[in-house]
Amino acid sequence: MTAGTEHSLSTLQLGVQRNGDFILGPVDLSLQAGKITAICGPNGAGKSTLLAALAGLSRLETGTVMLGEEAISGFSPRRRARSIGFLPQDGEIAWDVSVRNLVELGRIPHRDRRSAPVDQALKALDLVALSDRAVSQLSGGERARALLARVLAGEPQWILADEPLAALDLAHQLALMHTFQENARAGRGIVLVLHDLSIAMNFADRVVVFDQGTLMADDTPDVALSPSVIERVWSVQAEWLGKPGTRTLAVRALI
Repeated sequence: MTAGTEHSLSTLQLGVQRNGDFILGPVDLSLQAGKITAICGPNGAGKSTLLAALAGLSRLETGTVMLGEEAISGFSPRRRARSIGFLPQDGEIAWDVSVRNLVELGRIPHRDRRSAPVDQALKALDLVALSDRAVSQLSGGERARALLARVLAGEPQWILADEPLAALDLAHQLALMHTFQENARAGRGIVLVLHDLSIAMNFADRVVVFDQGTLMADDTPDVALSPSVIERVWSVQAEWLGKPGTRTLAVRALI
């Protein structure tokens, strides 16, 4: 898989309304494959709405979402699922299947059940030892990893994940971010909604910051998450401590 403009995921004047009011946009973005893009912002900023729109799962009042030169609204459900893997905050599991059977569902858009992608996803998410366990017997963190493994098994061009670290312990958070980095190096586009600004600073190639549906910053992590942006968007005074790659955010005071 190669990264390039033909695999870019972009929005053109994208806007989403609720009860007649815009809750997002209009927004123009062009996201490049081969990179990790973090979407950050306070609660209610429009992050999850944007991610769902990028996945083609939101009704747009204005604009369109493009994959390369094509509008994804014209994709068949199967083609869209092969192109974009989407992990919502609270993924539902309809049947109490085994972990391996759940991950195998990620192969449905390809009309095959090749075992290699499934095995790779189970290994990447540290689920090999749990592959025969029923999903009802998993902890919250194990369940979250199984759902993401299902996405990885589908080998999509783009992986969109909404707060994928929320239920994970520290070791699995770091392991998952390294998995996302490996997928980005392989040419996939990775878009993550993240509340942990330190994770975004240390792992993302690009950060877009939203507040009340409006794009507030779009740049490298050190620029998009500068103390001045954090103060303006999150209403706290903060500073970054440590060296690049291991930075920690110290919050000094509420404004």
